[in-house]
Amino acid sequence: MKTIHLYTGALALLLFVTLTTQAAPEARFGKLSKTYTLHTDGSQELRVQKELTLYTHAAMNSLYGETFIVYDPQYQQLEIHDSYTRQKDGTLIRTPANAFVEVLPSAAANAPAYNRLKEMVVVHTGLELGATICLDYSIKSRAGYLPELDICCPVKELSPIDEFTFRIEVPEDKPLHYELLNASARPSEAQKDGMKSVTWKLKDVEPRPYSYPSLRSSLGIVQQAASGMMPVIVASTWPGYAKALKSLARQFTPGDRTVIEAKLTELKQAAQKDSTDLRSVIADYMNGLYRSNLCTVSLQEAGYRLRPASEVIRSAYGTQAELVNLDVALQQAAGLKAEVAVCALRPSETDNQGMGSIVSVVAKSDATPKDAVLQGTDEARLQSYMTVTDLQAQPLKLPFRNIQDTQQDILEVKADNSQALPNGWQVVNLKPVSAVLPLYTYAANTTIRENILLPQTVNVICETLVKLPEGTVWSPKADKELTRPCGKVSFTYRSDADGVTVTRSLSITQQLFTPEVYRDFYALMAEWRDTNNHTLLLKPAE
Repeated sequence: MKTIHLYTGALALLLFVTLTTQAAPEARFGKLSKTYTLHTDGSQELRVQKELTLYTHAAMNSLYGETFIVYDPQYQQLEIHDSYTRQKDGTLIRTPANAFVEVLPSAAANAPAYNRLKEMVVVHTGLELGATICLDYSIKSRAGYLPELDICCPVKELSPIDEFTFRIEVPEDKPLHYELLNASARPSEAQKDGMKSVTWKLKDVEPRPYSYPSLRSSLGIVQQAASGMMPVIVASTWPGYAKALKSLARQFTPGDRTVIEAKLTELKQAAQKDSTDLRSVIADYMNGLYRSNLCTVSLQEAGYRLRPASEVIRSAYGTQAELVNLDVALQQAAGLKAEVAVCALRPSETDNQGMGSIVSVVAKSDATPKDAVLQGTDEARLQSYMTVTDLQAQPLKLPFRNIQDTQQDILEVKADNSQALPNGWQVVNLKPVSAVLPLYTYAANTTIRENILLPQTVNVICETLVKLPEGTVWSPKADKELTRPCGKVSFTYRSDADGVTVTRSLSITQQLFTPEVYRDFYALMAEWRDTNNHTLLLKPAE
């Protein structure tokens, strides 16, 4: 057994060195420019220009080998102004026509209502180490498609940026609200030919941590912005946030009420059959749609449009906002009190935000049963770091619930949960505690350079009775307990006539961690993730 412990220790040391060493970047943006323009006729244009130099095979083959551009050809036009690769020796390789591949976005798969969306995959050619990808494209939106200019643009990328330029151009008589969150850089302002512009130029922008969720997810954006580590530019031409939400509120409609009533009758019959309350049955129905029939097209990608609740029932799928609309429509039709809550990034002034800053919408109900999932709950747990309102822009307080889970189970030792060792010894593996798994990503390093905001707090207790096979006994283990200001982890072992009862508990009571206190969280998670704490060693009875 000494050999095993020495090997484990060496592996842990190697992992520690690997994780804490400051790695060279995979790639570097020489220039990254984004320009949002609202024209006098109401049409809009987003122009993106980038120059990206590749340093590793991972950057060349997977991370940056392709660029993905989602747009709606029914209302938008994609124009590629230029696309080429400048190789290390200066040779220019123009992107050939067959390297522009138009596909259905994965978010719109199995969602016919959104099959009109397109994703242009630009396959970059002529790549080699030291090559620079150059791409310049625009997405032009027809007048009337988007009611106002709505912007929410994270600044950081996975690779460092030498020069980041962000510009907003609107007619000079148009009100423009804007703010750069989590950074102090001030923009320059100018007026020319009836247009006014606001421009930020940021130098030497550090990359965002890999340990955060992808920015393609709304939760990833709000976690990074709310933690204070991600600069985000928010802007809009709405007169105020309340006006923006008033426009959005018009999208939340029930549609054909006969379809709503028919579904409600079906749910009432199910409630009577199971002798349960109607709200629980509605929650079960909605949770089933969220688990299996959620279309991940974002509110922005849908043009801030929703299908009526009756259409969601007919099609049996919907975007997050559409499912929230259906949930609220069903509850209200049943005479229950329910409303839509909007979760958005929090600027210093409310009117600096528009619909672009909305992270998610949530179905809020005073009758939500204790064991039901509050839709949008990931964002609800971060409400202390966001603006949460109703559709009239009035502040709301969502029911906050950390992950609290108490499990009791019995483990029969079998071949799939144990490993045979020499001389009749066995190692028994306890089941993972799923409620804790989302936190693993945030404890990947021993130190952090910037704040980290967890998606949730946790308080879990898992009690497992391990039934010992006949002719075996367990090799006793000492109880463990580790306490820090942000929580506690413990493992206890008790034997009786039925076997060995292992109680594993973890409590993380803090969400926001600065670099100064992060090691407390890391210490708790390292102890929790230690494989030795989730195994039992069995030996032949003497």
